[in-house]
Amino acid sequence: MTFGEHLEELRSSLVKAIIWLGVGLCVGLFFANDVIRFIQAPLQGAIQQFNADRDLTSLGYSDLDDPEIQPLREFLMRNALVWETIYEIPEELQTLAPDAIESNLDADAVTDVPAVTVKPYAMKELLQRLPDPSALQPKIQLRESKTSVSSLKIEEPFMIWVKAGLIVGAVLASPMILYHLWTFVASGLHAHERRYVYLYMPISVVLFSSGVVLAFFLVLHYVLTFLLAFNGSMDVAVEPRLTYYVNFVLMLPLGFGIAFQLPLVMLFLQRIGLFETEAYVQSWKVAVLVIFVMSMLLTPADVTSMVALAVPLMFLYFLGILMCKFIPRGRGLGSAAYDPA
Repeated sequence: MTFGEHLEELRSSLVKAIIWLGVGLCVGLFFANDVIRFIQAPLQGAIQQFNADRDLTSLGYSDLDDPEIQPLREFLMRNALVWETIYEIPEELQTLAPDAIESNLDADAVTDVPAVTVKPYAMKELLQRLPDPSALQPKIQLRESKTSVSSLKIEEPFMIWVKAGLIVGAVLASPMILYHLWTFVASGLHAHERRYVYLYMPISVVLFSSGVVLAFFLVLHYVLTFLLAFNGSMDVAVEPRLTYYVNFVLMLPLGFGIAFQLPLVMLFLQRIGLFETEAYVQSWKVAVLVIFVMSMLLTPADVTSMVALAVPLMFLYFLGILMCKFIPRGRGLGSAAYDPA
C-alpha cells in the first residue's frame, strides 16, 4: 500500500470508530443522570459522616468509636441530620399583636383561609419587646441537611450531563472502537506480535479495571473524609462545585488504573533489553521509594490515598518480577523478529 492508501485506511477506521462513539453517546445520555447521582453518593456519604462526627464532638463526645453512641451516630448519618442550637422566643411573644397583621381575602381563592401579611414594623416591635438576650434559654434541635454539589454557571449541569453520557458511551462502545482501530494497527504487525496483543491486552484491561475499582469504591471515601476533616479543622465551609468534583472523581480512578499497568511496563522494558530481571530484584529498595513518590504525585495531599496506591503497587512490582522471570521469551518485537523464510 502507498502512503496515501495507508492514510485512507486510517481515515476509514477513525470514521467507523467515531460513528460507534456517537452511537454510544446516544445510549449513554439515557444513563447520564443515574451516573451523576452514583458518583455523588460517596461525597454525600462523606459529608454526612463529617457532620455527624463534628456535631457529636461539639456535644462533648470525645470517643466516637464508643459502642454506646454508635446508634446515635448512625442515626444522624442515615437521616442526614445536623445539630443546631436555637434560642426560643418566650411563648407570650410568639403571636404578634392584632394591629400588626393584615388579613386579606383573595376574591378568586377557592378557600376561606385568609392570606396573612406581616407589616415591616411588626417584627421591629417584637424585637423591642424581647427580654434581655442573656435570659433566653438555648435549645438543641435536629435539622435535615443534605449538602450536595452546586454549580455557578447556568450551562454547567448540562455540560456535565453530556460529559457523563460521553464517558458511558465510550465505555459501552469501546469494544467496537478498539476493534476498528485494531484492524488498522494489526495489518502492520507480525503474527506472533499480534499474539502478544491478544495475550497481554486482557491482562492490561484487568489491571486497569482493578485500579479503577480500588480508587472509586475504597480510596475515594477516605480521601473525601480526610479533605472534609482538614477543611473542618480550619473552619472552612465546604460547598463542592459540580465540575471540580466530577473531574476529581474521574482523575483519581484514572491515575490508579494507569499506575496498575506497572507489571506490563516492567515486562515490556525487560523484553526490549532495557532492563534485566536481576536489575529489578537488586533495585527493589529504590523501586519502593519511587513508588511512594509517584503515589504522592498521583493522589491528593493525604496519607491514606498515597498508602492505598503505594501498597498495591509494591505487590504489582514483585508480580512484574515474577512475570519477567517465568513468562517465556518469544521471537521479539519489531524488525528483530523479521524472518524472510
